[in-house]
Amino acid sequence: MNLRRWGALGTAAVSLAGAMVVTGGATAAHAITGCTWGTIWINGPAGAELPTTARGHSHKTGNHYVKYTNYNPDSRKYVWQWYADNSGGNDGDTKDTFYGYSACSNTPW
Repeated sequence: MNLRRWGALGTAAVSLAGAMVVTGGATAAHAITGCTWGTIWINGPAGAELPTTARGHSHKTGNHYVKYTNYNPDSRKYVWQWYADNSGGNDGDTKDTFYGYSACSNTPW
């Protein structure tokens, strides 16, 4: 590829990355676009960690919950870190994985 084509691809990649940060990207679920939560149960199946309640949302695709939150003084927003409750698999549990961020005016606690 010539330099002009690489430059255009780089510009497109930066633009797409910026859009993903703003919108939450292709992996973002509707649950994390807002700053609301309900009480849900996580770690339900046999073999998982002890069942517990969490602040999050339940979907057909699984449970997503707020695991951490911190305050960003620059934006004056709370950053909610969402995780997927990966209960299941052969042993009844799979390590929960990072799911996405929300910038909210309130803390979920």
